[in-house]
Amino acid sequence: MLKNQFFLFWQCIFGPKLYQTYPHIPPLPTRQPIHLYIRNTAETLSDNVFLVLKILLATLRILCPLCILYFYYKGSLTYENGISFLQISSCIVIIPMYFMLLRGISRFINPTYKIFINEYFQVKYNPTQKARQKLLAKYDFSLSHWKPDYIIQSSTIRKLPMISISEDNLIKKTEVTLIERLFHYPSLLLGYICINVFGRRLMFPGSLQIIRHMTNRALLDGRTNLIVSYRAKRYLLRTADGNHIDTIFVNQCSTDNGQILIITCEGNAGFYEVGCMMTPIDAGYSVLGWNRPGFGESSGYPDTLSEINSIDAVMRYAIEELHFSVNNIVIFAWSIGGYSACWTAVHYQDIRGLILDAIFDDVLPLAQRQMPSFASKFVEKTIRYYLDLNNIQLLTLYNGPFYLIRRTYDEIMNFIPGKLATNRANEILFSILPYRYPFIYNNDETVTLLKQYICSKKIQKKTLFDKYCSDIDILQTLIDQYRLENPIGSYPCKFGKNFSFDERQRFAIYFVDQYLIDFDAQHCTSLPQCYFCLPHRCV
Repeated sequence: MLKNQFFLFWQCIFGPKLYQTYPHIPPLPTRQPIHLYIRNTAETLSDNVFLVLKILLATLRILCPLCILYFYYKGSLTYENGISFLQISSCIVIIPMYFMLLRGISRFINPTYKIFINEYFQVKYNPTQKARQKLLAKYDFSLSHWKPDYIIQSSTIRKLPMISISEDNLIKKTEVTLIERLFHYPSLLLGYICINVFGRRLMFPGSLQIIRHMTNRALLDGRTNLIVSYRAKRYLLRTADGNHIDTIFVNQCSTDNGQILIITCEGNAGFYEVGCMMTPIDAGYSVLGWNRPGFGESSGYPDTLSEINSIDAVMRYAIEELHFSVNNIVIFAWSIGGYSACWTAVHYQDIRGLILDAIFDDVLPLAQRQMPSFASKFVEKTIRYYLDLNNIQLLTLYNGPFYLIRRTYDEIMNFIPGKLATNRANEILFSILPYRYPFIYNNDETVTLLKQYICSKKIQKKTLFDKYCSDIDILQTLIDQYRLENPIGSYPCKFGKNFSFDERQRFAIYFVDQYLIDFDAQHCTSLPQCYFCLPHRCV
């Protein structure tokens, strides 16, 4: 008996953090729902100490290179100081050990946690899929100790090519003078340090500990809503690069739209619990959401390589385990999630399509806008080598259907607030439409008309549309005829090769409305269901 109690106490020390017990029905909006796990004072104090230590360690990792340089120039990097540092570090290690013990005691005397930890280890030692899902449907807890449901071998890890520009051309563009060429490798090292010290955190703020702490209650409520109201199931996937990705699946196959799977890709501070999942769920589609590395309960940290390996794992799981065919999968992306969506479309060309909400064309202009003008070349070189999120280059490699949702009051994508002509989504259409339909946009007049229409406000757009596209049925007949002759979409296409100048102008306007939907809202406003529809092949 004493041995069992000691073993239980040991499990309480090293067991996962418990957040809540899911209720049987959706909870009422009260201040303190009864299903939340109530920690006693000692466990709360211990968790707060661990949070502070994590923030301090993260800050220390950021400042470590600067501190080493400072102490080097001060001549303080001596053997004696090193010994003193190790002695101080050894004393500091006692702090987390003490609070781990204190947390274990507080959990041991908490009957709710004792019941949870007993069930947890029963499932851990007998990990059938049914038992695992039953536990995940009953308790909400940290997945740091949880065994993945699906594993991708490291031999299949995805590589990250430089897609925006060749390395030689980048060097020619950013290293014009002899001094810049001499400092090629030092600048790459400095860029790598900048990206890992603050650049990645600025680009993906949702991975910061302080953001996780601030959004904790909202994430708990979001998971509760998905699991209790929609009977969602959570799965943990291990990617080829070793990260664990927290995913959630809402199965609505019994509805008319449920045979289509929508995979969502969230923004740089978005989570599946409070992100864009609800729009396709309310529309009756089956939905698979995931948190990128470093977000929510997913491990690792976000960057371009971990991003593509994560979405690759999600896609493979949807195909191999959830048994959705590729041509019944739609990728729905918001903001920075557009990069992983576009990458997926390139590598899974047979998907049903892309829905891209409030995305940018290329992250470089957004990054340069936040930095001093004299550092423009350095920023370009750093972005191209380490965080090359270029959606235009990826979309040119994709032959399937997609459409953009442009937010007219987007305070992030509009370079000039309130000026629609400066929205970054415009640049996508300026590039993709002439690429896909070179015989339509084959002269300055049609390209100018394209830009004028895209940058116009509603009244001006309606005037232009009525002027050039009053005969939509005739335009659609020409498209249907071309599709019969060319059943497989491939771009650039030969549509409009024998058209007159007037016909090209009509289609220059008409194609924009097939690829663009305007939504009068700011960047973080939830997308109404009426703006969500399946993409279709235009030509």
